[in-house]
Amino acid sequence: MKIGLVGAAHWASEIHAPGLAGDPDVTFVGVWARDRAKAAALADTHTVGAFDNFDELLDEVDAVSFAVAPGAQATLAKRAAERGKHVLLEKPIALNLDDGIALNDAIGNSGVRSVVFLTRLFHPRLRSQLASAAQARGLMHGKVRIVANSMRVLSPYNNSQWRHDPHAALWDLGPHALSVLQSVLGGISDVCAKFDAKGHVLLFARHEGGATSYAELALTALDADLASDTAFVGSEGKIELPQIDMINGGAAEAYREAIRQLVSGNQEEPYCDASYGLQLLRLLAECDEQLRNAHRASTLTLGGGDQGHHAG
Repeated sequence: MKIGLVGAAHWASEIHAPGLAGDPDVTFVGVWARDRAKAAALADTHTVGAFDNFDELLDEVDAVSFAVAPGAQATLAKRAAERGKHVLLEKPIALNLDDGIALNDAIGNSGVRSVVFLTRLFHPRLRSQLASAAQARGLMHGKVRIVANSMRVLSPYNNSQWRHDPHAALWDLGPHALSVLQSVLGGISDVCAKFDAKGHVLLFARHEGGATSYAELALTALDADLASDTAFVGSEGKIELPQIDMINGGAAEAYREAIRQLVSGNQEEPYCDASYGLQLLRLLAECDEQLRNAHRASTLTLGGGDQGHHAG
């Protein structure tokens, strides 16, 4: 399969480009990015072409792998799908529900394949552990903590503008947490979101089978609070998932599996496509609205207090 890459920042250069270049079932055609110099440098590293515009890239490929901000991805991937190109998407698939629905509709209408790259669901070891946990009896509660400091300290993600949003932890880490919890406990019927005193996002969910779950998410945590753990508990005990070092090899291994699924189109195994990405997006949008409503209520309460203080 001939695949082109959209994006030339850190994730594209560290995970996507090497993965595409090293896959025996892929012809890595080239790179397009808004920053022409970065695209050219990345393309030169892998001895592929650097395209001047997105449509020229589409002319030469069967599929496109995206490593750009979610807002840009939704628009560009919709165009790719409408041109009959398979798409390998990052999470979240969009930053608002309308864009996500439009992208999913375009993929469905064109009949192309789609894969949403969720590192925890695609990593072979974690995938196996999640499948085993899903078969365990009596599990009634799950907990995921992804508490990071990547937007507080110097990191490759500091220039990622969408990650500077106050709700970025929800949008960036929420897809990982929610997908892992659903893969073991089943679909989520109700979800509640709030900030804790540290500014971390807390999610509380009820699953269709009656189980409950909890997630703690942060991108600006203090070093003392850093955490990355997943556990499920029930009548027969506790299951703790292994920690995978996604920075040093884990994400690359997961991406190879995502490529394999896009190329093979094998949907009999656990499969994360755009429709699943849209399901996650609906949950994220609901949580985001709850966080915004809570902020509005707090602002109105404070405003009302100020108004009374200054009256007269």
